[in-house]
Order: sequence, then C-alpha cells, then structure tokens
Amino acid sequence: MMFANKLARPLCLSLTLALSHPAASLAADLSCNGLLETGQTMICSGFEPNWALQLSCDGGMSSSFIDAFSGDTIQTTPGGISFATEDPWQLETSHPVTGSIAYTPGGCTDESDAVHDFTFTPTGAPGLSAPFFPFCCRIE
Repeated sequence: MMFANKLARPLCLSLTLALSHPAASLAADLSCNGLLETGQTMICSGFEPNWALQLSCDGGMSSSFIDAFSGDTIQTTPGGISFATEDPWQLETSHPVTGSIAYTPGGCTDESDAVHDFTFTPTGAPGLSAPFFPFCCRIE
C-alpha cells in the first residue's frame, strides 16, 4: 500500500501538468513554434477598427494582415513572422504587426460572447495608433 501511494503522487502531478496546457501535452505535434500543428490557422480578430492577424502553419509559420478599416474592401497582405519567445509567443510580422499571444484557457471572450483559449495583445499594427487592446484568437 505504501508503495502505491509513493507512485500515485508523481503520477497525479504528471497528469496535472500534462493536462494543464495543451502545448505541453501536444508539444511533439506542434510543428510551428509550439503554437500550431501543420495545416492549422490561428486568426486573431480585432475590432474598432476591424483588423486581424492570421497565422498559418504549413511546414513553417506565415502571417497575413487583414485590413477591414481602410478603403472599401477587405485587404489581405501576406507576410513573414518571427518569434522572440514562446508561451507567451512574442511576435513581429513583416507588415509590421507586433505583440504577444498568450495561452489563456477559456479566458478570452470575443464580441459575440464566444470563449477562446488564446489572447493576442498587440503593441503595433500598420495604420493604427495606440492604445491597443487585447483580443481573442481562434484556431481553425
């Protein structure tokens, strides 16, 4: 019985740590900076004004800046992306969009009251000036 108790504590701790963060439990499956699996897209949509940052994982990470605030049409500009840190993911794109994405399980509610697990906090975006407010990211 004493032997079983000694094994149970480390096992419970391991399961708790593995289940507490999807990137920790799926790290081997996340090929793009520990954030996305190959074939996945993350969309971080801002509002007031309407714009978005789209990250795509197709063997490597790429980004697109989606501008819905200037002009009569929605403009999508593809670009590159680099990360200074992971979890939180501090990023800079070639557009240039700067900021960080944090894993916030169930902690981000968008304007339609949908709940998301990732929050983007921008620090810069083309054509926009501070102050910037955090908004949610969804994975597709």
